[in-house]
Amino acid sequence: MTYRNQAEEGLRRARGGAPTETCRALLLQAAEHLTYDRPHDQMWEAVRIYLARRFAAIRFPGYHTEAAAEATLQFLNHAPVVTAGQTRGEYALLLRAAAQA
Repeated sequence: MTYRNQAEEGLRRARGGAPTETCRALLLQAAEHLTYDRPHDQMWEAVRIYLARRFAAIRFPGYHTEAAAEATLQFLNHAPVVTAGQTRGEYALLLRAAAQA
């Protein structure tokens, strides 16, 4: 898995071990989406946040439910921060790796 620096990796680990099964499913769902929807386009941090909220709301109907909010936070804690110049397809690979952590 690629992280910008050692401090970022330490922070990721401090946030809490391996992703839950629900989180893994959401990470893989987002990776699949990015792989098939404009994989050569640039990836943006705003898209990472949007995907976390979107797929959590689909899994736990409603954006404002406690379960959806928790799933969104888990996704964001395990999905790496987007780096400049990264494509959606490249980011999908990182999401798949995060799901396997």
